[in-house]
Amino acid sequence: MQLEIPSIDNILAITINHKNASLDDIGVLESRVEEAYQHLYSYTDEIVVLATCNRFEIYAYTSNPDELLSHARSFFGHLWGKASILRGIDAVRHLFRVAAGLESMIIGETEILSQVRKAYEYARSNAYAGRLLGLLFSRAIHVGKRVRSETRISMGNVGFPGAAVRLAEKMLGSLEGRTIVVVGAGEAGRIIATLVREKYKSAKIVIANRTIDKALELAKLVGGEGYGLEALATFLEKADVVFIAVTSREPILNVEHVKHIRSKPIVIDISVPPAVDPDARRMIAYYGLEDVKRVVDEIIARRLAEVPKAEKIVEEELHVFCKLWARRAADEAIREVMRYAEKVVEEEIGEAMARLRGTGFDGAVATVVEAMARSLVKKLLRPLIVYMHETAQLGEYRVLADISEAFKRELSKRLRTTRG
Repeated sequence: MQLEIPSIDNILAITINHKNASLDDIGVLESRVEEAYQHLYSYTDEIVVLATCNRFEIYAYTSNPDELLSHARSFFGHLWGKASILRGIDAVRHLFRVAAGLESMIIGETEILSQVRKAYEYARSNAYAGRLLGLLFSRAIHVGKRVRSETRISMGNVGFPGAAVRLAEKMLGSLEGRTIVVVGAGEAGRIIATLVREKYKSAKIVIANRTIDKALELAKLVGGEGYGLEALATFLEKADVVFIAVTSREPILNVEHVKHIRSKPIVIDISVPPAVDPDARRMIAYYGLEDVKRVVDEIIARRLAEVPKAEKIVEEELHVFCKLWARRAADEAIREVMRYAEKVVEEEIGEAMARLRGTGFDGAVATVVEAMARSLVKKLLRPLIVYMHETAQLGEYRVLADISEAFKRELSKRLRTTRG
């Protein structure tokens, strides 16, 4: 059997994502990760399944892509028509772009990088992925890190809670040492309070919530104080910023709350529907969901401006990956050449020492003869090895396979002769 030299063309990616399928379809697939491994692994050499809330992707190295695709069609069923198939360098480029956040619903999102890492680690620890996809995914993770460190594609928080904090910063410059009131202890309130605490250690954070136990729980998490909604009026005058993130049919902040306040705080309301009475809004520095959305749009626009830089990095890293892959392919072939060379050296040294035995030469001579023989073989083979590396860089894997196969045959002949 001819030695299989790993070719980039044997890398395959099957992707169903937010661009070509509904999130409901992807959600159904997200729970079928282990099923995908069980159904498809036997038709690959290596496989990694990447599943998130907006993509389900299979990366495989296979010498028989048509067989894999046939069984993948069966696995995906009616969703197969929504799948995109990428091969070779296009598959590599896609994974690099995914890791860089260029293929995300929100450009530059950071979660995808850890999801790529976890998907690979799962495949590796369960023996689904080896050295070939290991090289691919390690480089993809490197690309994701490099893009985020050398560009601002992940700058800012594009969720409404994070954008609300950014809006407050634009108004005040800094929240350090300020009194921050967060109304609402749900997910949005938690994100706001956590972001403020992470960035501003000396900020005073007050949590006000309809259920006081939840207010106290969040307050403990961020090193603040927790109260029921009835205490809200007490803190309005002391607050520099009031973030409101609640779900309520009726406004929780009205004219009675604000008409006697001398020092009007900035109120940022991301509640749906708005939680501040329209008349009360005119009496304070009020910013609603549309104001926060403008901040989100600004952040996204700045991220989009970084896309060309990120894409340039991806293309640079593709070039590096091709070189690394070619070196690995060449090493596979060179290994067969060196196995043959080692056998020849071993035989020739044995024959030389047999002739010298009894002539007065000691073990030191054997060491010198062996070192000379190995050095000579390396020098003689060097032009061939250089040629094999150059051939790999050109992607001429058939030539590498032919060379390694020739040396493999010669080694087999010598081994048969030795055993005979």
